[in-house]
Amino acid sequence: MTVTDWHAHLWPRSYVDFLDAHGQDCRHQRGVPPGDDSPAMLRRRLQQMDDSGIDRQVLNAAALYPGLAPPGRNAQAARLANEAMAEAVRADPSRFAFLGILPLPLVADSLRELDHLMNRLGARGVVLPPALHGTSTLDSHYDPLYAQLDRARAAVLYHPAGSRAGPSLCPPDAVTWSVGAIAEQTTLVLDWLAADMSDRFPCIRPIVSRAGGACFLLDPETVQGVATSTLCFDSHTQGNPAALHLAERQVGRRRILLGTDYPFVRDARLAEAVRQFQAVAGDVSQAAHASRR
Repeated sequence: MTVTDWHAHLWPRSYVDFLDAHGQDCRHQRGVPPGDDSPAMLRRRLQQMDDSGIDRQVLNAAALYPGLAPPGRNAQAARLANEAMAEAVRADPSRFAFLGILPLPLVADSLRELDHLMNRLGARGVVLPPALHGTSTLDSHYDPLYAQLDRARAAVLYHPAGSRAGPSLCPPDAVTWSVGAIAEQTTLVLDWLAADMSDRFPCIRPIVSRAGGACFLLDPETVQGVATSTLCFDSHTQGNPAALHLAERQVGRRRILLGTDYPFVRDARLAEAVRQFQAVAGDVSQAAHASRR
């Protein structure tokens, strides 16, 4: 059984430095040392994978989506990130793969970068936010991009961008990645169903992080729509096994993929995340999900 972690972050130093130099705040990522692409940190990552029983990580640079002004700089940022991610994978291709970043909302630039990602760099697909600048990334504006992703049979990991969830008495950071991330993922699932994405783009491999947020707590008709869609879900539930079991009951083991949120989850917590996933997934091989249809 190949154990593949589909929700693992890596933020190349050159990419973070470029965003910082052009005014994008990267403190959230810089504050997590195991997340960069230095040889020492890659060795540390591999050791923690070995200790936790993870055979392979599919790396992504979310939630550090490029958001620079003017927007043309986003294409430079995405290319820099993707080249660095590909270089990290080349260091040990048996243990790493990656999902690329796109310079949204510019569709033409994103199509060019997607071609480079899939045909030159060997990416498995892309990581996308549920929404950008107040517009869902499932909006018809992005249909040409989804058509190309569908032709490539690409994986698409939907990862929150870090939006807040409205007024709260708590400090903003306390709700952004708890309540806010759940709201982002739940809305993404509803948008996927509303846009008939499974029928229109059946060869895309969509993976919703954080076990789909609260989508399995919605009305029965919506939950049934999720169950009959092509959506898959990763197992990162902030250590809440009840949420993971709920997702598994609705869509089955084969649509639940390991996702750890490394390096935010690491050391003993990483091993526990793998154990919780295996308690739900049993002996379902991740190799089937790691291959393109």
